Amino acid sequence: EHQGIWTKGNHEVSWGLKYQREMIDDKLNEWQRIDSAGYSLPYSTEQVDVSYVLKSTFSLNSNRISGYLQDTWKISTMPNVTFNYGVRFSYWDVNKEWLLSPRFQFSFKPKFSDKLVFNVAGGMYQQPPFYREMRNLQGEVNTNLKAQKSLQGIFGIDYNFKMWGRKFKLISEVYYKYLYDLVPYEFDNVLIRYFGTNDAIGYAAGFDLRLNGEFVPDNDSYISFSVMKTEEDLKSDIAFRYFDSEGNEVGPANDDIVKVEQSTPGRIPRPTDQRFMLNMFFQDNIPRFEMFRVHLNLIFASGLPFGPPDNERYKDVWRIPPYRRVDIGFSAALFDMANRIKKNKPTKKVMSQFKSIWLTFEVYNILGINNTVSYLWVKDIGNTSYAVPNFLSARLFNLRFVAKF
Repeated sequence: EHQGIWTKGNHEVSWGLKYQREMIDDKLNEWQRIDSAGYSLPYSTEQVDVSYVLKSTFSLNSNRISGYLQDTWKISTMPNVTFNYGVRFSYWDVNKEWLLSPRFQFSFKPKFSDKLVFNVAGGMYQQPPFYREMRNLQGEVNTNLKAQKSLQGIFGIDYNFKMWGRKFKLISEVYYKYLYDLVPYEFDNVLIRYFGTNDAIGYAAGFDLRLNGEFVPDNDSYISFSVMKTEEDLKSDIAFRYFDSEGNEVGPANDDIVKVEQSTPGRIPRPTDQRFMLNMFFQDNIPRFEMFRVHLNLIFASGLPFGPPDNERYKDVWRIPPYRRVDIGFSAALFDMANRIKKNKPTKKVMSQFKSIWLTFEVYNILGINNTVSYLWVKDIGNTSYAVPNFLSARLFNLRFVAKF
């Protein structure tokens, strides 16, 4: 890999070129046997059967070339304006696809206020596939899989102001992304299974809001809030509905099915469709003991979509319960060179080699909340499925020692 920067006048040109060789050997051997209270599904009185078997082997050696070229231009006739533009490119010799992605970012401060900064950005983003995305649900590898692509635009405003005599910054952004050539995927417990085809289009839209500042002197804290909605439409997705002789909707395994309807599901939430997230990080010093610091971190986020592992994406419209977590941490500044210089304190020769030394003890999820990460699907002898939640760790303790030179 090579990277470089060239500066002249109001221009700063940067570039990069990278070559990558990949060698992959994949051996897949999966099977599933469903057993409960002495019964095994599929049920047999003569032998033990498994409900699912997947075996495959594949080797792939490939070469990737990628690079970028961009210019940051501070316009001399408009001193409050910065224009960044450039292009990224890549080529992969497996799918023989050349990718060219132009991008730009435009920032300016209006004359009526030096506290505001407006940002406009846009362009094209193309993500070359990796091996896991090429392997479909049957273990077959699609070497013709193309890159997932998006056209996106972002508009943001930064507001710098003072409150209580201290500096604060409010950052806001609104964005929209049109997504195409998407590779659908779903979760099986915590395993991601890709469909191995460019079979979907979609979008992502939302806004982010973040307030940074010293709510307590000399301690940076922040509050952030995000809202997002992202959906996709599978081109080959078909939904089936089953009805009995009395017109009631029943399951596909019902013996009294007399009518079957099929339709196109249309847009459904993407697996990353987390509608909102609130995050607060607050720091403070212990009174009369400036070397000790305490911080609190609070997170609340809406649940992600999920559904049964039946390879039918249109069913993945249920929601995991919201994610909730509270962390607390205690830090001690064992040594701080900047503070000693500020107070004109002498420093021993051994310690003069350090900028700072910190010792931190943290408790993650101090309330011990059981946050659901996924579901394990189990069946009974009647072939009825049940979703059993898998929980993240209830509480974790972390001790850190950080020395900066």
